[in-house]
Amino acid sequence: MSKKVAIFSDIHLGVHQNSDFWLSVANQWSDWYIKDLKSKGISDIIFCGDFFHYRDEISVKTLNFAKDFLDKFCDFNITMITGNHDAWYKDTSEINSLSILRGYSNLTVYDKMTQCNIHGVNTVFCPWGTQLKDIPECDLVFGHFELVNFKMNSFKVCDHGDSPEALANKAPLVFSGHFHLRASRKFDNSEIVYVGNPYEMDFGDSGQTKGYYVLDLEDLSYKFYKNTVTPKHVKIFLSNLIEQKDPESYFRSEVTNNIIKFIVDKNVNSADMDLLVTKLASYKPNDIRIDYDANYNKVQFTEDNEFDLSGVDMSEAITEFINMLDIDNKSEVAKYTTELYNRSVDRPK
Repeated sequence: MSKKVAIFSDIHLGVHQNSDFWLSVANQWSDWYIKDLKSKGISDIIFCGDFFHYRDEISVKTLNFAKDFLDKFCDFNITMITGNHDAWYKDTSEINSLSILRGYSNLTVYDKMTQCNIHGVNTVFCPWGTQLKDIPECDLVFGHFELVNFKMNSFKVCDHGDSPEALANKAPLVFSGHFHLRASRKFDNSEIVYVGNPYEMDFGDSGQTKGYYVLDLEDLSYKFYKNTVTPKHVKIFLSNLIEQKDPESYFRSEVTNNIIKFIVDKNVNSADMDLLVTKLASYKPNDIRIDYDANYNKVQFTEDNEFDLSGVDMSEAITEFINMLDIDNKSEVAKYTTELYNRSVDRPK
């Protein structure tokens, strides 16, 4: 391994029911990533887990794509650890989908905690299910951890899992996959960095900066490089749209090639609504979804807390929730539940 290594995580091949569109986004990102790494003279990559999305089954289409995807990285040495989405069991990587990748000569998969010395840096690789008590003190950790009090995404803080303070005591620097919100937190003599996913995958990623890291093993300094090529998830509120002084520039910058959620938060007649949607579509977004900011989207969990869910992609939320459940036939259950939701609010499927 060279002294400079690239780090990314959570690419989730097969996400959104093995969608062709999202496989094409992964392909678009990988072309940019490979070109960018070669321009920097970097040939070593560390991947921090969740290569595949579905832990219980992987479609033939996604498997075929994964082979073509990895073939493009033939000029790189890749070290991978298993994430929870790669593991069959909930708390161990004993059985995992990355085992099928062991035939690649340029790829090393760690599904058990492994300690090694890289250019004098005492490094520990910790796949999903590694117990913090088993991690030896070292210089550098790569893992797939679920740490309490870190944000899982833009709106939810993790309220369970391992202690970040306990992990910080193991090494001066920790890189972790798992949570998609990129984050860094410093402790007394340590720092934990959540790598995040390399590109936006749903509206939970909206407004975040995605990309990859480069770590210098010489001094353990690192730098983040922004992904500028894949689609973004953009929420456009009607109330904000009508206040734009230069709507044409706004449409070009926010709509073209992106995934748009048009949130109708003001009264508008059907004719004007049709014109607005036609105008948005003329700037060639990858997708347009219409959400109505209405009172039925407000949910009261306690007497003091009322949450407005009008800006939440409910179909995505339903699918992600079902994927976390320990049930069979998740795809069918998610499809059926989403259809019920769409019918209940009289929305197009």
